Amino acid sequence: MDRGLPGRGGEFVAVSALLTGFSVDELEALGLAEEYAGVVAERVEAGSLGRLAGVLERGGGLDGVRDEGLLETARAVTHLWYTGCWPGGGGESPFVVSPRAYAGGLVWRTFGGSAPGAERPGFGVWGEPPGVPSSNVEAGR
Repeated sequence: MDRGLPGRGGEFVAVSALLTGFSVDELEALGLAEEYAGVVAERVEAGSLGRLAGVLERGGGLDGVRDEGLLETARAVTHLWYTGCWPGGGGESPFVVSPRAYAGGLVWRTFGGSAPGAERPGFGVWGEPPGVPSSNVEAGR
């Protein structure tokens, strides 16, 4: 299964891992990589993911990047993974990619919770502390 943009192999997931702080394995385990890659391929300028990968692989993150389009791509991809929503832009309205994407947003994993209305929590769950956060959050990634 190709988890990247057309002709790019796994580049989409690799770039996403660098942007989100979650590992490639963690992102692939969500089962959303192919769906997200399709959303990005339809909305991001061809070649921008490759340029973004080059910047991130050189180290230093996005510090010093002056290309506003590249920064917007990084923000949009990060937003997508954390919320399950494409943030819009360029005249396009934001939208939730799918119900599964909303429930699989990384934001819920950062504090060991689950998306409201996405899982059956059971009576009294609000009185219990949240579950253990993902290991990468504890490590400060």
